[in-house]
Amino acid sequence: MKKEIFLKQFPEELEYLASKLFNAYEFSRDFEIISFTEEFYPPNFWKKFQNKSNGLNVITNGIFEDSDRRQIAFVPENFMPKDSKDFENFFDFPHKLIKISISSKFEKYGHKDFLGSLMGLNIKRELMGDLILESNLGYIPVSSKIVDVILTELVKIGKTPCKVEIVNLEKMKNLPKYNYDNKLITVSSKRLDSIVSSITNLSRNKVVEPIEKGKVLVDYAKVTDKSKIIDIGSLITIKGFGKYKLFSEKGETKKGRERLLVKKYI
Repeated sequence: MKKEIFLKQFPEELEYLASKLFNAYEFSRDFEIISFTEEFYPPNFWKKFQNKSNGLNVITNGIFEDSDRRQIAFVPENFMPKDSKDFENFFDFPHKLIKISISSKFEKYGHKDFLGSLMGLNIKRELMGDLILESNLGYIPVSSKIVDVILTELVKIGKTPCKVEIVNLEKMKNLPKYNYDNKLITVSSKRLDSIVSSITNLSRNKVVEPIEKGKVLVDYAKVTDKSKIIDIGSLITIKGFGKYKLFSEKGETKKGRERLLVKKYI
């Protein structure tokens, strides 16, 4: 794999992140040692690599089950455990799980409030994983390099004081899970315009413009081709309608249309 070819798969604004990812891959390949990324990469990056790439094992970890944003490890064969099947937890990824607690009875804070307060500390989004909220608690994996900054400088979410601590993963029995609303849709095919139309209840003609204007993302990447076939497991973000996971196939209708289970993130 050549760096120039790899970088061409991404738009110009993502070239810096793509270059850092390729450098980690190249470092592991050339020196035959384990290489980790500090950044958490969305699916449009880590899906470019298979379980193996040019003799290197590719392991991803975002702490949560089915994480969207994940750190990536490139592992030469001689570093792979012989018996362990849980490769994600075998390797010591450079991240910690942070718990943020707030005690407001009157204000309800959402994802944008938590992320806004974190990024207000001049922390780059790519150094943080997925954020999961449970009542007045926020859980987010972060790169080890920014843990101390968050522990010492994050004192409020919005206008409400907060408490920040590192979660001991070995003692935590159940990790937080994503909350979804399930929706069963029927489509003529897995074309992007057909799926977006069914999710939004808009006609296929009306969803063409937002798709072509880049208002629809697949695995966090802009897709302007309305006829693109979408794979099961893909994430679809539609501006004004939210983020969805194309979860599973549910057979066909009597008229031959496909039934798909879509999960909306809430």
